[in-house]
Amino acid sequence: MSFSASDRTFLNLLQKNAIIPKNELIEQAGMSGTTLWRKIQEFESNGLIRKRVTLLDPDIAGLSVCIFVSINLANYTPEARTSFEQFVERTPKIMECFSVTGSYDYTLIVREESVSSFERLLMHEILTHPSVASATSQIALKCQKYSTELPL
Repeated sequence: MSFSASDRTFLNLLQKNAIIPKNELIEQAGMSGTTLWRKIQEFESNGLIRKRVTLLDPDIAGLSVCIFVSINLANYTPEARTSFEQFVERTPKIMECFSVTGSYDYTLIVREESVSSFERLLMHEILTHPSVASATSQIALKCQKYSTELPL
């Protein structure tokens, strides 16, 4: 999808602050209120704007342990993949899941309050899932960069 300069300005402003006051957004984006509203509706209907959220600080929220988990599936049937993906969807502490190339089938990003709580998730839920053959994990020591803003 290609964007005009005003679209990029508008989208970057929204990515930085989804609750920016409308009059401030109109002024900084250089659009009329009607055009702005039409753009928002267009970008929401075509799926570019998925949803508007509030980002919480994981340390303050008590989920300071970030773990990257690499998963190998036991088999590659559509049922095994669907079962694993449904498990991921219903497990809130699994923040992200990527089907990946290379030595593993999936990479998960998990947030936990402690290493011991992650150990329980790993041993009692992930590794006991019938679709999972193996898992390796890495605990993040420090986050160098985190952004939800796409570089438009």
